[in-house]
Amino acid sequence: MNLTDAPLGYAFEGDYPESYGSELVRLRTIVAQQVVRLADTRPSAEGRLLGILIGRRSSDPQRAQIEVALRRDGAPSLLARGELLISAKDLARGAAGALVQDYDDQSVGDHVRLRRFAAGRAELARIIDGLGVQDIAAHPNYIASMAAVGKGVGGPENAPSLGDFANYRIPNAPGDGGPGPRPPVAVIDTGIEEKVRTDHWLGDVTRTKDNLDLLDVLPRGGDGFLDYEAGHGTFVAGVVQRVAPTADIKVYRAADTDGFATDDDIAAAIVQAHRDGAEIINLSLGGKTLDDQPPLLMQQAVETVHAEAGRDSKGRFNKVIVAAAGNYGDRGIVWPAALDGVEAVAGLTAYLSPASWSSYGAVRFSTVGEGIRSVYPEGAESPLFDPEPDTFGPDATAVWSGTSFAAPQIAGAVARIVAEQNVSPRDAVDLLDMRGKAVVGFGKAMRILQGIG
Repeated sequence: MNLTDAPLGYAFEGDYPESYGSELVRLRTIVAQQVVRLADTRPSAEGRLLGILIGRRSSDPQRAQIEVALRRDGAPSLLARGELLISAKDLARGAAGALVQDYDDQSVGDHVRLRRFAAGRAELARIIDGLGVQDIAAHPNYIASMAAVGKGVGGPENAPSLGDFANYRIPNAPGDGGPGPRPPVAVIDTGIEEKVRTDHWLGDVTRTKDNLDLLDVLPRGGDGFLDYEAGHGTFVAGVVQRVAPTADIKVYRAADTDGFATDDDIAAAIVQAHRDGAEIINLSLGGKTLDDQPPLLMQQAVETVHAEAGRDSKGRFNKVIVAAAGNYGDRGIVWPAALDGVEAVAGLTAYLSPASWSSYGAVRFSTVGEGIRSVYPEGAESPLFDPEPDTFGPDATAVWSGTSFAAPQIAGAVARIVAEQNVSPRDAVDLLDMRGKAVVGFGKAMRILQGIG
């Protein structure tokens, strides 16, 4: 890697060569189909998929239930049905308690999550307005997803193996990874597969009962197929490891196996990752709110990270939070990517042109998001979600497309630069910014992994 002499946008050129052999033609066809699905914004496709996903979780009373609310622009906003977030102090006030006395509650940091599934949006709006009259703020519990739900069906597809991680090398990287530290990189996602691969990819990532991707639990009890977004966290962590093989990767589970994560669960994972020592945090998830205001607890979590970690001598945040810009194909505001203190990453084609399906606008970086290759769990896809379902064997490798897989390339690149150049994560972000090619609406564009085009 030569950050200083390479043409803008090509600082990593030659560092991550791909070899697909006779599979290249097949994979190009597959990626072209993935891109078409990402660009599909038809309400019929969106409604069918959401209907299936909502129905799959309805038998589990412990799980957040999804309510779809259409914004003025027609885009869906996902909320946890019958759920409100309110500060614990405000809830202790008698008037607040009277309005929500028949709600179940659970502490969420200094807030409380109130839940009553039978409550519709009209009732929640009435409670919010009633509390507002008393200067008590209550907020919906928004739901983010691993992708812009409704962008067609399908998902990852089988791809040639990356080989044994013990033999994996970046051609232009120092053999020992460089003289700098290995900053912990937190991947907040669906978790990581429990099975340790025999090809040693992600073998050093700690597994606990709290960070495992359970793969097949929906509908309740499982159906013998991989769930809709099962393996997403494993794939994302694998992208980080491909870009920064010496990175210290830690995985946190905030989303379920169908790829949905509530505001409170995402916020809790962000704060936990920070307090566990993560210096780089990757969030390959997002969603839109009804009023374009940020989800309450996510915003507070990011503010907490930056307040506790402080700023460097140049006034920059010490910690780096990276998020996928979204797959909506418009300039709409997507959270958490749009939060202050978060580096949003959009998607490019393999030819470094803006991807038509990618969200754009307030974006810091963009990199290739089509046909990215990484590791994937063993299992079979459901015909509900893929008209030509794949079966993934042991030590599987897959190709997938979306901003979910652009963001971890930036997180990995930051970690790699820290190790090789012995700089802070914030310095590494600025170095990347200097070497990217400016593209209107897509920030600084660059190629890291090659993708397939």
